[in-house]
Amino acid sequence: MKTGLVTLGLDETVEILRTRHPDEQLRLGSIVAPDRSWFFTVYCDATGTELLACSGVKNERPSRADGQKLQL
Repeated sequence: MKTGLVTLGLDETVEILRTRHPDEQLRLGSIVAPDRSWFFTVYCDATGTELLACSGVKNERPSRADGQKLQL
């Protein structure tokens, strides 16, 4: 977020995992949009049967004010 990346659900995901599932083991997964424009991370319970939270990042590199591209 500090570098200008567009995110979805990151604050909510942190809050959900921190307050409702602080000591649980999690399974992580990722979903990539067919056109690779978005990357999502899904957080499931230890058995992988319940989706607990999800966050996404738009795949576009923000430009710096001086015209140089950021390297991620």
